Amino acid sequence: MSERVAIDCPVVAETPADRAHFFGFHDVTPWNPAGDALVVLRCDPALRDLPDGDEAEVCVWRPGDAPAPEPVGTTTAWNFQMGARAQWLPDGRLVYNVVDKGKLGAIRVAEDGRDPERLPFAVGAIDGAGRQSLAPHYGRLARHWPAYGVPGTVSPSMDEPVPDDDGLWRLDLETGDVDLFLSVARVAAFQPLSVPPDIPHFLTHPLYSPSGARVAFLHRFLTADRATYTRLVVADRDGSSLRILAEEKVSHFCWRDDDTILVWARQMAGAIAAARRHGWLASPLLRPALRLARRMKGSMKQTLTREHYFLVPVDNPDGRRVVGREVLPVDGHPMYRPGDPNLFVTDTYPDDTRRQALMLFEMDAARRIDIGSFLSDTSVGDGDIKCDLHPRWSRNGTHVSVDTTRNGVRQSVIVDAGPALATA
Repeated sequence: MSERVAIDCPVVAETPADRAHFFGFHDVTPWNPAGDALVVLRCDPALRDLPDGDEAEVCVWRPGDAPAPEPVGTTTAWNFQMGARAQWLPDGRLVYNVVDKGKLGAIRVAEDGRDPERLPFAVGAIDGAGRQSLAPHYGRLARHWPAYGVPGTVSPSMDEPVPDDDGLWRLDLETGDVDLFLSVARVAAFQPLSVPPDIPHFLTHPLYSPSGARVAFLHRFLTADRATYTRLVVADRDGSSLRILAEEKVSHFCWRDDDTILVWARQMAGAIAAARRHGWLASPLLRPALRLARRMKGSMKQTLTREHYFLVPVDNPDGRRVVGREVLPVDGHPMYRPGDPNLFVTDTYPDDTRRQALMLFEMDAARRIDIGSFLSDTSVGDGDIKCDLHPRWSRNGTHVSVDTTRNGVRQSVIVDAGPALATA
């Protein structure tokens, strides 16, 4: 039986409210290797649409010394969900995406902004050794999934539904070599689905396992009723040994260890999944039932749709088990605490009162610990530019960074998780 408790954990730092500050997704940490600075993006707080050539500053924030973030570069290769994929390398240098004359690339720069070096392709997921990156072409995402793309760039075979010359791209950060790691066509042909041939597919959200031996990513397409159909795919580092861990409704995921992934997903019967692939759920006869199902919340929705967090063994996907059945009723953005496979942080989307919950979950004790609650200000951003908390651990596993809409503007804040960790 799961347990739920609340332990107040204080906000100990926040970016200035004079500009909009945020980081982006929950799959990497904004803290540098030394743990004394974070990278954030800074943009015009008046922006209320998807960025389209709008410039953002890439800033280093040292909350202990100088509260105001210091700019080290600028970029137009960003969006509100993923940021500019800014990441720290083990040697303390910073990498972030840019667009130069319509071409995707990246900048590698010292922490103080000195010695900028241009890389020939964008970054997405970087392995723990800092040697290799995997990324989708953000131009294809801009065409087919705009909230996660970068406009103003053209990908190969952009309008082809299932191209064999685009997909996930591998960038060698030591040599600068770029090659196609996995094509959309190859992934779509693996355990192929029966899908109308004119539906565009794309690959996105690559993430290396802790050792870098494996990579997980999402294979997605939009059905005729504009719903998202997703497969969670894992491959070995060289692109071999593809396997499908979950499909149909698959959302946010993180690696627990090299052999196990935590993912929010839905277990539906094969007939329902086939109906969604073909867009049959767009039928006018089914729309009232679908609207009712989409308005359901919490445990009622879980009972109907069988949506949960699942812990999935890579080598035995059928051996998946539900995590937090009674106390984790909604999708969130999970991240395991560094070095601790028993504890992860996650969040919720805004509830009926517009509150977003921040929580820890202990696997062994099946205990949810609520550590914070934040008001979502939809006037700052909603829909494709919404501000999710996207919680991210500090490297020493004591603090959590989240993006919020405090004071009517996007702000990155730091929560001290110590009071909750003392009880774990």
